[in-house]
Amino acid sequence: MTNKPIDLSTNSIKVKLLNNLAQELLTPLTSVLGMASVLKQEIYGPLTSKQKEYIDVIQDSSRSLRSLVEEILELSELDDSAFTLKRTAVDIETLCQQVVTILSSAASRREQEINLSMGPGHRIWLVDKDKVQQMLHHLIFSIIQSAGAGSVIRVHVSRKEDGINIGVWVFHPWLGESLPHAKLYTDYLLKVGSGSGSPSNSETDSLGLEAQLPTQGSQRLTLAFSELAALVAQNAEDTAPVLAGYGARERLGLLLCCQLVEIQGGQLSIQGAPESGYRYVLWLPCTNATELLEG
Repeated sequence: MTNKPIDLSTNSIKVKLLNNLAQELLTPLTSVLGMASVLKQEIYGPLTSKQKEYIDVIQDSSRSLRSLVEEILELSELDDSAFTLKRTAVDIETLCQQVVTILSSAASRREQEINLSMGPGHRIWLVDKDKVQQMLHHLIFSIIQSAGAGSVIRVHVSRKEDGINIGVWVFHPWLGESLPHAKLYTDYLLKVGSGSGSPSNSETDSLGLEAQLPTQGSQRLTLAFSELAALVAQNAEDTAPVLAGYGARERLGLLLCCQLVEIQGGQLSIQGAPESGYRYVLWLPCTNATELLEG
């Protein structure tokens, strides 16, 4: 039996140490959540209203910390093997609902909601579950951090023969439907459109979001990982509409989302028009697995 050589590079050691520390954080966090739950049930006696309020804060904060730790553990697994696709039959509606449920507490703390809607079509698809889950998580989270209080983050899934399209955008009762910092997208996309010609409506329609996305005068900007990475490295968010207004973590989350979707052969783009607002659209080429499972 041949022993696998140990990677002692500085980066590898840091990643392993980070993974171990994150694992060790989960144990006390689980204990805190468990004890807070017992106290809230008043098994050992009644609580005052102030004590109940404090326990709610403890539970919310602990859940938030646990979510961050789990995110660190997921990121620590993104090594060279992350470029290998592991497609399995997945219920796309259930997967998206799981992401929305995880992020609902983060949205609630910012006085926001997340609304998931599904277009007609098959539910079971052959996808890399972990990658889809991670990219959707980071994209929605970046919007939560940038959108204002009172916003509703909307996620719509459309299923076509050639794959899945996921639109993500924001509805605000005063500002309407769009993305945070929409004025920057408007100016930039109009400039791009006047210089190179804007995409046709048929191109936008082919993404399968006809009922959810506007087509009149629509513009489309494809986000490329290499270009976003260069902007992040240059710290050029002030001059790049796709990054302006985002904090460091949100910019990196958007960058990771872009990389994950490209690994799967898909695309991340911004679509829309000044009148109707803009959306992020994730397109993933994948196979409908319903017929395979039935066969």
